[in-house]
Amino acid sequence: MRIAMISEHASPLATLGGVDAGGQNVHVAALSAALADEGHTVTVYTRRDDEALPARVAFAPGVEVVHLDAGPARAVPKDELLPHMGELADGLLADWRTNRPDVVHSHFWMSGVAALDAAARLASSPVGAASAPPVLHTFHALGSVKRRHLGAEDTSPAERTHLEPGVGRRADAVIATCSDEAAELVRAGVDAARITVIPCGVDIGHFTPRADDAAGDDHALMRVMVVGRLVPRKGVDLAITALGILADRGHRDVELVIVGGSGDAASATEDAEARRLMDAARAAGVADRVRLHGRVSQADMPAVMRTADVVVCAPWYEPFGIVPLEAMASGVPVVASAVGGLTDSVVDGVTGILVPPRDPAAIADALGELRADPARRRALGRAGRDRMEHGYSWATVAARTADAYRAMIQDAAVDELPADPTVVDAHLDALAPVLQALRAHAPRLTAWGSEMADRLSHGARLIAAGNGGSAAEAQHLTSELVGRFDGDRRPFSAIALHAESSAVTAIGNDYGFDEVFARQVHAHARSGDIVVLLSTSGRSVNLLKAAAAARAAGATTWAMTGPGPNPLVEACDESLALDGPSANVQEAQLVAVHAICRSFESRLKANDRAAARASAAADAAPAAPAAVTSAAPAPAPAAAEVSA
Repeated sequence: MRIAMISEHASPLATLGGVDAGGQNVHVAALSAALADEGHTVTVYTRRDDEALPARVAFAPGVEVVHLDAGPARAVPKDELLPHMGELADGLLADWRTNRPDVVHSHFWMSGVAALDAAARLASSPVGAASAPPVLHTFHALGSVKRRHLGAEDTSPAERTHLEPGVGRRADAVIATCSDEAAELVRAGVDAARITVIPCGVDIGHFTPRADDAAGDDHALMRVMVVGRLVPRKGVDLAITALGILADRGHRDVELVIVGGSGDAASATEDAEARRLMDAARAAGVADRVRLHGRVSQADMPAVMRTADVVVCAPWYEPFGIVPLEAMASGVPVVASAVGGLTDSVVDGVTGILVPPRDPAAIADALGELRADPARRRALGRAGRDRMEHGYSWATVAARTADAYRAMIQDAAVDELPADPTVVDAHLDALAPVLQALRAHAPRLTAWGSEMADRLSHGARLIAAGNGGSAAEAQHLTSELVGRFDGDRRPFSAIALHAESSAVTAIGNDYGFDEVFARQVHAHARSGDIVVLLSTSGRSVNLLKAAAAARAAGATTWAMTGPGPNPLVEACDESLALDGPSANVQEAQLVAVHAICRSFESRLKANDRAAARASAAADAAPAAPAAVTSAAPAPAPAAAEVSA
């Protein structure tokens, strides 16, 4: 595909660390390069902010950066760029008339304004609507959230309030980087069916753990690190206050290294925010253990990150948060505010510790726990690295993004294309080997059905859960047990956790989506019960936590997943892992559910026949002779009884 990326203020060529340079620059640069690695051609359009910049710059193989005139050719704060978006749209339209992309991907709300304007004008041009590419948009941050947290300190233009939701409603598709953002967009009137949640990624080849898995062995103090722009909303002062709380508790063996700002270590205090932070450190009595490291290039950041024992990310709010990903990829545990995208990326108790926002005491508690348990720090770090490798690499993010592009293009063209039977043939061809692989697991399916029959007949319960299509298959299984599969028979206790809508929404709202199944398992599961967890990826955090809760309750856990090994396979007592595309795996799961039910019914009938034979044999057996005992003579009646 020919992909046009629009990123008005965040050029992949920009130096990181300035006030308006940060995660979006990294995102656009890395996503573009990863898409090019898949064979796509990517053009990144950005605003010219220096007269010396050439019109076109080769950024990476298959990726070109195009500088368009939009306002003065100098640095301009992004909150002052809106008046120049019409000029940016002019530049896009001029280039697309001769270099039409297959898909447009705009980043940040002002880029969306310009991209949608250019696409609409191209559609109304003499060549007609067929020449206008569909537009997919990623917000990276939402003005409604920013205004909610910053109030009067929000410097966004007033027009953002109504223009930003309009971008979401007009775009052909939207990528939200986290579930919190997706929910916010739906509340703003964006069609949920057009929203896909795809996280930002991390370069897992660039950010790697230390080979010795012991980051703190080369410094005497536990090193806590904060990385990012030095602006108040990032909450760096909260980490300083937490350090002071630890000192008040007698723990002075912890240091804080602050990485970021506008200069190097020597000039770091020239930054007003840096001076404010050091004043806070002096007020807390920990200035001797707080160090300003200054700005670090992306090339040098992995080496710096690996020196940390813990990374603290405690913003007031965070649309997504790249730093926790870089820390986890480096094998470093994270203490993070439970806000925005951090609630998706950091798994509480697994890859780090989530704390309430703006709560330095909670940060101090978390750091105190990790200070006292180096082995736990290392375990959290290893789990974080595994999570990044399996869900957050740029190759994975690019593949999912390309799938979103294809789906959008297909939706845009569905009314124009004739039916293509080869698509169905290809789908069925892909299903055949998955079903063949399922046949090899027939002994396990038979054993599972028999064990279910034996346990449920003696009062045990089956609990099932899954997400998406796998949720449907889990619910299918429980319905066959509570209802019937073949002929009439007694019902059995079976619960589909995701079908408990009130519980799911209450737990999700109060504890987060990762806990929606685990908390129900804690409530319902008992020793001897069976918990069946279905997933195509085997990596859903809510299912992993449910497996852990089931083990704690003494229940048996079975996993039905896609390709293994995967974390869910490793977390459960037994598993059925099938290689194949997700859709075909789900289809095979339906067949597996029916096979288990067939075995279940067969075992019930066999048990009933055996019980009937045993009962008949007992009825046919001769009665045992009564025992003969010598009876003593009855006592004579009392006088009162005789007279009566």
